[in-house]
Amino acid sequence: MSRLTLPQLSAFLKLADTSSFREAATQLGVSQPALSRTIQHIETRIGARLFDRDTRTVMLTPAGERLRPLAERLLDDYETVFRELHEFVEGREGVIRIAVLPSVASALLPGAIGNFQARYPKVRFEIWEDVGEPVHHVVRERSVDLGIAPPPQIAGDLRYQELIKDSLVFVSRADDPLAEAREHKWSVFADRRFISTSYETGLRKMVESGLTQAGVMVEALYNCKQPTTVASLIVAGQGISVLTRLTMEQIASPLVAWRPLVDPTVSRSIGIVRHNGRSLSPTAQLFVRELVQQARVWRMRDAVSRPEALAS
Repeated sequence: MSRLTLPQLSAFLKLADTSSFREAATQLGVSQPALSRTIQHIETRIGARLFDRDTRTVMLTPAGERLRPLAERLLDDYETVFRELHEFVEGREGVIRIAVLPSVASALLPGAIGNFQARYPKVRFEIWEDVGEPVHHVVRERSVDLGIAPPPQIAGDLRYQELIKDSLVFVSRADDPLAEAREHKWSVFADRRFISTSYETGLRKMVESGLTQAGVMVEALYNCKQPTTVASLIVAGQGISVLTRLTMEQIASPLVAWRPLVDPTVSRSIGIVRHNGRSLSPTAQLFVRELVQQARVWRMRDAVSRPEALAS
């Protein structure tokens, strides 16, 4: 049996709905003879009569009755498919897969996703959290649409767009006398127990760079992989530490205080990592704009919430 075209199915359904060649032809914008030829062609292709017709009535035959719901379903599916495609192209639906540092996930993603889904409720997000190199790896493997991490050491097939600068900060218990200062130099660590992060993290290299530049020697204790573990040890009175400003958003504990570290100020760039050979979906492109806006909002909020700003 030959397949019918969508215009043929539309003509069949219009005649079935109106039971009139004249009315159906008028609504379709064709002549009655043209519509009659179309119906005859359909019946020839199917091999069955679809309408019983005389000079006054047009009625569906059993074969026509069977075809009618099938034709309606086909046309509905066709409209649905292209409506969904249109919504995808417009960025109104789809799935965005993101690989991201946990600290960034806590600081930037909730606001960005909340704002985005308020406008595009059909869009879904899949979030994969890890440290920098694994984030670069899954972007390179095209397992995700985009990553949010420090820039890759070797760009290669990856493209980088900076969002914010994430600086290292001094961290102590909130009731520690050191928390009363507006900022600290790295020498603050010379005489206190220093809780360190693991060599598995990019943070450890940044901290060692700051200590080396300041000429400060410390005995690294614990070597924690998770910032939340560092914070728990600080709250337990086991020492002081260095984390990043974004990480403090992840911890968000009133029992822990942070202050800027100066002489030197050490920071890392955090931004969007994309694959040069992978085109972003329209939805993901719109979300990148939202991330840029959210980063701008976060920088403004951070500027007024810093201890030195509050004290002035």
